Amino acid sequence: MGKKKMVSKSKMIFWCRFMEIALLIGLISTPILGQVFSWLQAGNDVPVMGGVIHKEFEIFPGSHPNTAASAICNLLRDCIFSLMFWHFYKVFKDIRAGVVFSQQQIKRISISGWCFIVLSIYSIISDMFLSLLQSPEENRQYYFQVDNLIYTPIGIGLVILSYVLQLATEIKEEQELVI
Repeated sequence: MGKKKMVSKSKMIFWCRFMEIALLIGLISTPILGQVFSWLQAGNDVPVMGGVIHKEFEIFPGSHPNTAASAICNLLRDCIFSLMFWHFYKVFKDIRAGVVFSQQQIKRISISGWCFIVLSIYSIISDMFLSLLQSPEENRQYYFQVDNLIYTPIGIGLVILSYVLQLATEIKEEQELVI
C-alpha cells in the first residue's frame, strides 16, 4: 500500500502565484475590455494581433440603441467581478504566506460569495433593462438569460463555506483554551 502524497509546498506556492497573476490580469483587463466592447457599435470589428473580433449578434451590449446605458451596466458588472478577483487574489496571497484560517480569509470568502449573489441579481435586472431599451415602444419585450442564475448557487456555497470556516475556527480556539 502506497502512501498518499501531499501536495508539496513548492507546488502550492507555484499554483498560488499562478492564480494571483491570473486574477490580477482579470482584475485589470475585465473592466477595460468590457468598456471597449460596450462602446463598439454593431458591425464594428476589433483588430487583435493580425485578426479581428467580430461583433455578430444583436444581443451584444454595443448594439443597443443606448450605448451609454449599456456601457454603464457593463461597468457596474465589471466592478463586481473586479471586487471578487481582488478578494480571491488576497485569499491566494495569504494561502501562499501560510495564513489559511484567519478571520480576514473567512471575511473575504464571504464577501466573494455575496458578490456572486449580487452579480446574479444584477445581471438579471440589467438584462431586462437593456432589453427594454432595445425593444420598440409599441411592443415592449423583456428577456433575461437563465445562465445568470448559475452565480447564485456558487455564491450561496461560498457564504456557507465561510460560515463553516467561522464555526471551525471558533471550535479550534475553544479547544486551544481548554487544553
